Amino acid sequence: MLETAHNTGTDSRRDLVTELLGLWLLLAVFLDGWAHINLPSLETFFTPWHAALYSGMLATTAWTAVVISRNRTPGQPLLQAAPPGYRGTAVGVVLFGVAGGLDLLWHELLGIEVSLDALVSPTHLLLGFSLFLILGTAVRSARAAGHSAAGRSANLTSTPAAMFAVVLMTGLGAFFLVYASIFVRPGPTAVFTPLPVGTPGRIQAEMPVIISLLSYLLTTALIVAPFLFTLSATRRPARGIVTLLVVAAAWLPVVMIGLRPYSIAGAAGATVAAVVVDLLLTRVPDEWLGRQLPAVAAGIAAMLWTGQLVAFAVTDAIRWPVSLWLGAVVLSAAVAAGLALLSSWGARPAPDATYEGGGTARTGQPL
Repeated sequence: MLETAHNTGTDSRRDLVTELLGLWLLLAVFLDGWAHINLPSLETFFTPWHAALYSGMLATTAWTAVVISRNRTPGQPLLQAAPPGYRGTAVGVVLFGVAGGLDLLWHELLGIEVSLDALVSPTHLLLGFSLFLILGTAVRSARAAGHSAAGRSANLTSTPAAMFAVVLMTGLGAFFLVYASIFVRPGPTAVFTPLPVGTPGRIQAEMPVIISLLSYLLTTALIVAPFLFTLSATRRPARGIVTLLVVAAAWLPVVMIGLRPYSIAGAAGATVAAVVVDLLLTRVPDEWLGRQLPAVAAGIAAMLWTGQLVAFAVTDAIRWPVSLWLGAVVLSAAVAAGLALLSSWGARPAPDATYEGGGTARTGQPL
């Protein structure tokens, strides 16, 4: 029993180190993105920003090799020596090296991307997928622990490293979806004049609003889906999880694009609302996190975007009519409720299942 506890503690520290290296990689990705946005004259692959990213990958590669070598027994094949969850990490490291070489070749042949094409470049997407595998290490490790725990179904075990990994993966998603972020392009701050159907130029006038509404829905999913995923691992939401997810989804992109005033105001308002949400979640009855989960998720989305809109109002920045910005809140709440409903589809209570720290775990909530 003592040996099991010791191994669990050792594994948690190992996973936390891995995720701290993942933080290095994520910040380097956003730093490189900042350079591409703010230094348009960037014409070479060999930059300090790439150096930060690739040095972080070298450190991650070395750490992964150490982890595998420590776990290997004499005569054991190398592919079987990786601890649970770390095979995907090793694949991510190798894939990153391959993608990095292809990216260098791509830039030498086709030049440096300077706009939206940089986010959807095939080599960059391959780099992003490899980073996703690396950042998800602690989640896979925690899920493997859920497999091996006595009396548990295949469920995610709640660990600080796993929760941190989810936040980092959310940040990576925010990077690759930055062009659709409502924090980066705060639509309600742009003037909109409704035009009757058939009026020349109506479609062109409505297109920015359509994009903003879709951005609200996509950004809602980016925040609420990881929240629901972490909730599937525990009886209660992890403390501060909504605030951390908002920081990852809002502040990293806002800093990357250059700290524009309206973007700062919107991110600040949503962050304050997220803190309030986390405080309220500590008082939410357990039964609300079961059958009433769609209502809870809808409330989270409504509060976040209300916080953003209040910040816009305080800075005298709202230019949309009330029907639009209020409709955006309602639509976002509906998307959050739908995600919560899907996450609990077919869930079955497991009263004999326990989670770390005592209590009953909520199981069977795939997302």
